[in-house]
Amino acid sequence: MSMMQCDTPEYDEFVKDFVETHAKDDAEPIVRLARRFCDTWPIPRRESGGSSSRRPASPSNTVRVGVMDSSFNPPHYCHGAYMECLGIMKLMPAAGARGQRAWEEARVLGIDAYLLLLGSENADKKLTGSGLEQRMRMVDMLATTVVSDMTTDTWHLWKNRDQFDATNLHNMAIGMTNTPRFVDKCRAVTDVVHREWARHMGSAAEPPRVLSYFAMGWDTLIRFFDPKYYKAYPQELDDFFANGGRIAYSRRLGFPDADVNAFFERPELASYLQYIFELKLPKRVKHISSSSVRLAVRDSTQGVRDIPPRILEFVNNFQLYRQNPSDPPSA
Repeated sequence: MSMMQCDTPEYDEFVKDFVETHAKDDAEPIVRLARRFCDTWPIPRRESGGSSSRRPASPSNTVRVGVMDSSFNPPHYCHGAYMECLGIMKLMPAAGARGQRAWEEARVLGIDAYLLLLGSENADKKLTGSGLEQRMRMVDMLATTVVSDMTTDTWHLWKNRDQFDATNLHNMAIGMTNTPRFVDKCRAVTDVVHREWARHMGSAAEPPRVLSYFAMGWDTLIRFFDPKYYKAYPQELDDFFANGGRIAYSRRLGFPDADVNAFFERPELASYLQYIFELKLPKRVKHISSSSVRLAVRDSTQGVRDIPPRILEFVNNFQLYRQNPSDPPSA
């Protein structure tokens, strides 16, 4: 194997233990971390005194976590762009879209930590194309690309190292969850942040308030508000937002403003708009989906440019996505 693949840990034992222990019908929703790219996660480290060494930031009573939850089949540049947009771009509250006030109300969220989260099951998709251990390794490669690839003339949104440091993108972790429902994922993310906080600050430390900003596409946002995914609707929606759940969505290419505004004008959404933000992905990544990447890999090993080279090398080495199944679309 090449250096790219050797640099990525194998996750066979992690995935096997997770599935055997937590992927059960009666298991409590949980997030388990597979790797922390910053040893103080979720507390970001700051530059100290102009030196290259870092020190933990002074903890506040609120931790804002940017969460990219996906099937990662495979991970691609759009997944990474979601993370970078959360850290570097201004997001417009959904309420602003109704009045066509453009970005006057836009603000930077101030993300402290990031989490790439692979689910052991999905509400709509079956496990096809690649196994969980392979996906976990590719998630690691995506995180490595976001955290360690400092070449600014690639797909990155930040323009220089100071801008990168201000985003806290170095404060990344990857892991797995056993629940397909966002209301359960939100509680599980809060629990893992509290566990990690206690590990760094001591068990007697007061746990912080956790705000989890779930990045998602427009189709996922529509499903999020679909009553069929809830046992108790709309009470569980209320619980999601009350417990710190937030949404940072991006619409598809060509999706008209009128349809977006009409959706947010639904009376039952009025109390939730303050917790929903529009994330404007750059045009160069908005077309990318895992299904389009799988088709590109299947049809040709040349010209697959929508995934990082280390992931493409891994895909080619293990001959992933070479079959001709009727795969359902994947985020």
